[in-house]
Amino acid sequence: MSEETLFSKIVKGELPADIVFQDKLVTAFRDINPQAPTHILIVPNKIIPTVNDVTEEDEGTLGHMFVVARQLAEAKDLAARLCDVSKAVSDTGFLDLPLAPAGFTELRYSLLPPEIDRYRRLAKEAAQALETSCRNAQPGDTELDVAAALAFECRKRDILTLVNLVGGDERIARYRHPLPGANQIRRTMLVAVTGRRHGLHVSLTRLVSFDPLDADLAARHRAVTAVDARFILESRAGVAVGQVVRRAIDQYAGEGFPGEWELHHQGGLTGYAGREIFGIPASEYRLESNQVLTWNPSITGTKSEDTILLTEEGPEVLTRTGDWPEVEVELPLGRLLRPSIKTP
Repeated sequence: MSEETLFSKIVKGELPADIVFQDKLVTAFRDINPQAPTHILIVPNKIIPTVNDVTEEDEGTLGHMFVVARQLAEAKDLAARLCDVSKAVSDTGFLDLPLAPAGFTELRYSLLPPEIDRYRRLAKEAAQALETSCRNAQPGDTELDVAAALAFECRKRDILTLVNLVGGDERIARYRHPLPGANQIRRTMLVAVTGRRHGLHVSLTRLVSFDPLDADLAARHRAVTAVDARFILESRAGVAVGQVVRRAIDQYAGEGFPGEWELHHQGGLTGYAGREIFGIPASEYRLESNQVLTWNPSITGTKSEDTILLTEEGPEVLTRTGDWPEVEVELPLGRLLRPSIKTP
C-alpha cells in the first residue's frame, strides 16, 4: 500500500478540509493558502505519489479531474445567473458559495417518503440495467463492450452513469476500480456502476464467471459476502459509522483476510452525494432511520456491493432484483441474502 499523504487523509475524511466536490475517483477542496480568489485543488482519491507512478489504469481518473475542473468553473457562473450570490449559501460549496452553517448538510441525509419512493425505483432500475448487461455479455467481449452496454441500459432508464467499471480476468485482482479497456474477457468479469437520477446516487457490483467457479475464488467470494453482510446487519439507527466499520474489520479478520480492508475504501453513507460520509473506523456520526448506505467491501479478486435503506424494521437492500443468484449468509446478528457470482 502506498504511503499515506495529507491529500489521502483529506480524501478519507481523516483531516478537515473545505471539500467542494467528491466522487469515487476524485476529491476537490479549497486550498488553505489560496493564490487566487477561487483556488480549488482537485486530487485523485487513489494515492499516486509521482507522475512516474501513473499507470494506464489512471487515465480515466486523470481525465476526470479535468472534467470536474470544468464543471466547477461552469457551476460558479451558473450560481451568479440563478440568484444573488451575496445572499446565498451552499451545503457543499459546489457553486463556490459560502458554506451553510454546521449541521445544515445533515438535513438531507434522512430522506422523506417521496425521496424514498424515488430511491426505490432508481435502485431497482439501476440493478436491472447492470444485471441485464452482465447476462448479455459473452466470452470474447471486451471490457469496453460491456461498459457500453451498461451505459446504454442505464441511459434508456434515464439514469446518468457516473461510475462505469468493468474488469476481466486477472485485472479484477490487480485493480479495485478497473476502468474498462480493450481487453477481451475470457473467464471472469466484475462490473460496477454508480448512477444518479433526481440527484440521488445508487451503486452496486456484480461478478460473472463464464466457466465453473474455481475453489479459491469461491472461497474469497464467500468471505467478502460475509463481510458485506456484517456491514449491513451492523448498520442500525443510533449506531456510529465507525463502530460498523470496526465490526466489519473484525469480520475481515475472522474470514482470514485481515489486511484487505486497507486496500480500498469501504463505502459509507450515500444519498445526494456519492458518499455523504465515508466509512472509516474513527467516524462518530450516528446513523438514523431513512438513510441510505452503500458498503463495498472487497477481497483481492472479488467484491460485494449493494445500496441499502435503513428502516425501523431493519436494512432493506434497494438494489436487489430477485433475478440474480444469491447466497444466504448466516451470522450471529442474523441471516442475509447476498449476490453470488453468476455461473453457467
